[in-house]
Amino acid sequence: MPWRNWSVIIVLVLANYVVFSIIGTLLFPVVPPAAPTHVARPTFTPGGQILQRVDPLTYEFLTPSPTPTATTTPTATGTPPTTTPTPKSTVIPTGASTLIPTKSP
Repeated sequence: MPWRNWSVIIVLVLANYVVFSIIGTLLFPVVPPAAPTHVARPTFTPGGQILQRVDPLTYEFLTPSPTPTATTTPTATGTPPTTTPTPKSTVIPTGASTLIPTKSP
């Protein structure tokens, strides 16, 4: 029966894992790290500082500013320049060059 062969292979793989893990822990033991011999001193100055009294927060920055006044901007005087339309012509690429006038916008 083939399922028995697979179960034997699985048991042998697990037994192999257990045996090699035991051998590995015996040959290569985990050495715990040594305790530090020198402890660095703190870089801050210990002790309390004298506290200073701070005024309470005022909310003056939340009050709206006075209403803005309307200022007049100087207007340009004079008449705007006028443009005169110029007729445009197109060239028809045939044997004879004839100009056709078109309307300008």
